[in-house]
Amino acid sequence: MLDRKTRIGQERRVGVDELFFSCTDRKGVITAANSVFARLSAFPREELMGAPHNLIRNPLMPGGAFKLMWDTLLGGKPFAAYVKNLAKDGFDYQVFATVTPMGSGFLSVRSSPRYEDLWNPAQALYAQTLPVETQARREGANRSQIATQGLVSLAGMLADAGFPSYDEFMYTALPAETQTRVAMSARRTYRPEARGDIADILNNAVALDEHIGALLGRLDSLQHLAEALRAGSQQLGGTVAALAQVTQVALNASQHVAAHAPILTSTANAMTQVGSACEQVIAPLPERLSQVRHGVMELRFRIALAQLHNDMVINFALENLDGFAPPEGFLYVPLLCYALADDVAAVASGLEGAQRVLTDVGQHVESAGAQLGRFQKFLTNWRVQVPKFGVSAQLGPLVGPIDEQLHRSHEELTSLRSLAKACVAEARPFDRAPLEEILGRINAPSRHLISENVEHTKAVFNSMGLAMPKGVQ
Repeated sequence: MLDRKTRIGQERRVGVDELFFSCTDRKGVITAANSVFARLSAFPREELMGAPHNLIRNPLMPGGAFKLMWDTLLGGKPFAAYVKNLAKDGFDYQVFATVTPMGSGFLSVRSSPRYEDLWNPAQALYAQTLPVETQARREGANRSQIATQGLVSLAGMLADAGFPSYDEFMYTALPAETQTRVAMSARRTYRPEARGDIADILNNAVALDEHIGALLGRLDSLQHLAEALRAGSQQLGGTVAALAQVTQVALNASQHVAAHAPILTSTANAMTQVGSACEQVIAPLPERLSQVRHGVMELRFRIALAQLHNDMVINFALENLDGFAPPEGFLYVPLLCYALADDVAAVASGLEGAQRVLTDVGQHVESAGAQLGRFQKFLTNWRVQVPKFGVSAQLGPLVGPIDEQLHRSHEELTSLRSLAKACVAEARPFDRAPLEEILGRINAPSRHLISENVEHTKAVFNSMGLAMPKGVQ
């Protein structure tokens, strides 16, 4: 066999419908693997089982990426990233990897990266990070220090690319990868002749996929709202400064003609008070709206993760029905059901939280709009009084900013009220019962199947610190 290093740079492409599955214990030792993983890594399955997962680590991957992964996982959160691996026969193969904490171990599902708008930049960032780590190694840094420097480099480049945090990058990448993969898929799930437990798993997983797809559709509309909220928050940040500026302009202008039109000064003073109240309502909104957007992105990530886990269930069922899976393949379905149950719980909790937050934000935005409307009335009144009291000539050079702010505040008021209505419209309840019912219908036949191979199942579950599924002795 050729030395593995002699083929680095020669790539083995992963098919759009090929999904890798593996589980590891807390130390990263492989306790479960599917046939796709074995075939594309070129390691016989018996060599994968019990081996450390970094068996397939590619030297072209920076250590900073793996430090980020472990920091995230040990913090109890799922992780997703583009990863270049190295097969036993020396070929590179690239995946979009997700890893989910489960019990005391981890469950991973990987797919072929297809969303080039993020995949290509990610590869470029890794390539730029490697020299940083190489230099740190030359300077005598240890492995942990090298990975830390690599992570700092990655974070800086991500920020330059418009992602203030890695969370935001992966929250964007997984839904984009999922939707692109589904759109490109040639997989056919219809097996009318199939009967028995595995057929029941397939049919119910397909039904669950439809529900998850509908949720992603709902989250798409929330994502559009989130982007509008981000734009609105940026706009409101400028509004606070503009209010103070235009109020000062009005006060200064009024003082020039105080002897001829004292009412202008009175109106300007009143406008100052209303502007201050308006600023107090608006000032907290940009941060609040930014939090809403982040929450929506995280929700889309969790729904996309649920879809990926369910796709893995479908693939296991298809491989079994079509005779391509190892005999123990179906034993991993309960592990995926554990992951799906966590996904559904996270999505339900997130949507219920989003309902409360969106209602609150909608009310807050409406309040800000009302305050801005009051300010606009005072500003309009002040502007009408300028020609009424015959001081247009004196104030002509000073009223330009007032007219500009009047026009802008009208647009902002309209936009704010539209956002408030959209928040309220999206804050509708979420019923998790249909998802949990279908999940139960997937779990039941899987428990029946594993009852025929209890010892192997116990070994996998014990390695991850998980209790055996109910109903299996």
